[in-house]
Amino acid sequence: MVALPLITIFLLGSDDILGILFLLLLILNPIASIVIGIISGGQKVLWYLPVINSALYLLSYGIMVAVDVTLIISAAVYIALGLAAAYITKVIKSKK
Repeated sequence: MVALPLITIFLLGSDDILGILFLLLLILNPIASIVIGIISGGQKVLWYLPVINSALYLLSYGIMVAVDVTLIISAAVYIALGLAAAYITKVIKSKK
């Protein structure tokens, strides 16, 4: 969540940065949040991983651009995705 946007900015040209960051924002970050939620739902001690995931997202994009309301909303969506995936995984594992 931190390294990929920073690598994108430093290695790509200025025209490609916005497109790659947009793809990260809409595709890779939600998938990562869901996967982290599934991993944390399987074990009780990892409940904090979705929160750390979205905090790292907010930190990395806050470094590149100013912290904005849209960044905070998207971080809240990533927390919700991760916690929902963790809860669903927990429910599924408890039924087995």
